[in-house]
Amino acid sequence: MSFQTIRSYVLYLFTFLVVVFFLPFTQDFFTTPKWYLVGFFALALILSSVGEFLFTKKITWIKKEFDSPLTLFLVVASLSLLFGSVNKVQALLSPHFGLLTFAFLFIIYYYFSRSRKTMPHGDMVFSLFSAVFSLTVLAETLPFITTRLPAALQKFQNVTLAGTMLDALVFLTFASVVSLGNLLKKEDHTAKNISSFLGFVLSTLTSIVILFSLVRNSASLALPSFAHSWFAAVEILKLPMTALFGVGIDNFQSAFVKVKDIAYNSSPLWQISSFSLARTAIFHTMTEMGLLGLVSLILMLFQLIKQAFSDGGTVQARLVSLYFVVVFFLLPPSFLLFFLLFVWMGMTVSHHTSKELAMDFSEIVPAYGLLIVVGMVIVGTASFFLGKAYMSEYMFQQSLSTNNLKNVYEKMRTAVGDNPYNERIRTNFVQVNLLIANTVAGRAKKDEKGQPKLSEQDRQTVSQAIQAAIDEAKAVVSLNPSKATNWELLASVYRSITGVVQGADTWTVSAYQRAIVLDPQNPVYRVALGGVLYGFKQYDDSSRLFEQAVSLKPDWPNAQYNYAWAMYQKGDYLKAATAMQACVSLLNPKKDAADYKKAFADLEEFKKKVPVEQTSQTTNTETDQQKESLSLPPTSAPQVEPKISLPKTASPEAK
Repeated sequence: MSFQTIRSYVLYLFTFLVVVFFLPFTQDFFTTPKWYLVGFFALALILSSVGEFLFTKKITWIKKEFDSPLTLFLVVASLSLLFGSVNKVQALLSPHFGLLTFAFLFIIYYYFSRSRKTMPHGDMVFSLFSAVFSLTVLAETLPFITTRLPAALQKFQNVTLAGTMLDALVFLTFASVVSLGNLLKKEDHTAKNISSFLGFVLSTLTSIVILFSLVRNSASLALPSFAHSWFAAVEILKLPMTALFGVGIDNFQSAFVKVKDIAYNSSPLWQISSFSLARTAIFHTMTEMGLLGLVSLILMLFQLIKQAFSDGGTVQARLVSLYFVVVFFLLPPSFLLFFLLFVWMGMTVSHHTSKELAMDFSEIVPAYGLLIVVGMVIVGTASFFLGKAYMSEYMFQQSLSTNNLKNVYEKMRTAVGDNPYNERIRTNFVQVNLLIANTVAGRAKKDEKGQPKLSEQDRQTVSQAIQAAIDEAKAVVSLNPSKATNWELLASVYRSITGVVQGADTWTVSAYQRAIVLDPQNPVYRVALGGVLYGFKQYDDSSRLFEQAVSLKPDWPNAQYNYAWAMYQKGDYLKAATAMQACVSLLNPKKDAADYKKAFADLEEFKKKVPVEQTSQTTNTETDQQKESLSLPPTSAPQVEPKISLPKTASPEAK
């Protein structure tokens, strides 16, 4: 058996493995391991070619139909990252829509398209595989099965071996179409027809079950609407550079917050400040990669349809090509979707005859040696940095799996060191440092006023932990200052230390203001900043912010509640009572029993201050002891005296 034959069989088996591959060594058990598996496998394929060249001393080039559109797509993605992406390393490593994702998949496509061997009975094996996979998904989704799962497995009810339910839907609908295409071939092959029928029926049935589950729990999808995704795509046309190259890979959030309107605040997802993916792959590609990215993707799909409907195209190829067009217009981008597309394109043209161009380096010894060295350096360097990124994910997961605070800190610090460009990991490291500071401050003895009295050693430990938290939060901001959530993180750090660190109060206000500028339609940021100013007894400024939050989301009881109290503190009792009345009307006496009683009692108190016509109110005393969600900011934060003094570099303006 030749080397190329072995490599071809490995490619086909690898495809099945990717679909079901998972490892519990990263925070995400499914997509992240698949992505790294494909990455290391792509590097292994390149290494195999270097080894083949080492013995044959020949390089053979075969042009295939999809080479040009795929190369164009990869080039445009690179330009989009170069000109648009802020955090370029994170954009490289994004599993769903990152540059390395497309680079790895292009390599997989390249070797598939040059594969001259097919897997024996491949259609039948694929149909049987999809049938078995369907049964595993059904076992995870059907209510009469999931309700009997052990408690430890309950958290996996919304995921499958393929990943999320959307990932499973992508694969199963693909498998259904492929199996249907096999059935329509009308070949006289009983075993193949039976397996195709079985695969088609089970894949279709499971797809329907998943669709029903997703529609019933649509809020759990956490995806922007089609309208907002379209508005974000159109938003890029306002500037020439973004029109061509988009806002940059891994930067969809910056486009979404610009088109988010008040109507979004009325949706069930309003507390999600932004999204990393658009509702459809087409809209997402246009937003992050611009018109050039959209054109390159359409060319890929057009070339796929053209090839499928040519004279040599099969019914199966036509069905699958139409399937990809529909899916790209209906579902968000995902690693599995692009993986299936690139693999299918490679398999489709693998047997198309093309002219070969061979170059013999046996007589050109310097060039022969240089190519081997270059190939080994590329594979070695890429493997090293990819391994560092994976170890960062691994250590981060390890930090989440221990209850020892010291171990959590050490492992997460290692994770940050291995990949300092990962905003998610650094954000969690911020919380760990704050937890250390709070833990040390919490065990300190109290003075006669009940405030913690820190020893000199504890003050030093708290100071170091706070400074580390600020440094990490500022690092997250510097990685992508266009994300409002990053500024909110920094503001929350400052807010948590206002009673401990000099100057933290003004830093908090400054950071929240930056978040509001970047996400002006977000009522949460305005309530948060208003709460800070309320705590400083700046009732005029806080009431304006609470009023703005109410105008952005009139049906948010907590915004009304805070606005009512701010007006009460100002002495405007009529507006205070009106706002509290609005708060009461938004609460359900049964579902929000504790909040309802609290707001109703405050309303009665406010009414005593203003001679207005009373409206009869009845209070339902039936309570289920729900936790109160209405809250006012504290008028004073826990104090540490004397306050800890940090260097000027801790301020948000310092670089």
